[in-house]
Amino acid sequence: MKPGKKLNKIGQCGFTLVEMIVTLAIFSLIMVAVAGLFFHALRAHRTILAKSQMLGESSYNLEHIGRGLRMAKKSPDAGCLSVKGLNFEKTARGGVKFQNLNSSGTVDCVEYYLGHPGGDYGASGALMESRTNAERSFDLPLTSPAVDVVSLAVYDYGWAQNDDLQPRTTIHLRMQGRQNQTMDHQITISQRDLDIEE
Repeated sequence: MKPGKKLNKIGQCGFTLVEMIVTLAIFSLIMVAVAGLFFHALRAHRTILAKSQMLGESSYNLEHIGRGLRMAKKSPDAGCLSVKGLNFEKTARGGVKFQNLNSSGTVDCVEYYLGHPGGDYGASGALMESRTNAERSFDLPLTSPAVDVVSLAVYDYGWAQNDDLQPRTTIHLRMQGRQNQTMDHQITISQRDLDIEE
């Protein structure tokens, strides 16, 4: 046998060191690309979940506030609101205050405002509800600690009693989620009862 042919047979039986290094480099690049895609998909999934939570909380809370504003009753005296005959009033805390009937038939003085309840919320803001009647009084957060309510704005239209306009209220919320993305939500509600001076 010739020595050259023997080397060819040995060379054909295995891989060279260069071929192994090239194969490992290609495999490593593919794994890095797959891992990058996986982490990008995981990050996108977390962002979508945080936005979904913000959207769910804002939808529920704006519907809750809207139902209260629609059912607001004209103030019969200057107890809850500062002036007799008003439907709504802006408060010192930047929220909105009004009266409505509760399920037991008594009148509640209701206020929605931006507060900082502490505890699990830390320094985060929360959409707060204050409800007072002859029997009880409470303040409670309507949003979870996972959502930071950055701002609450209340816009009034036709709240005055001498303008011949049906009262309308716009609530604007800006919320921030766990992934630091923000969302703006807004609702405009008109009172259900006609605003007729008594």
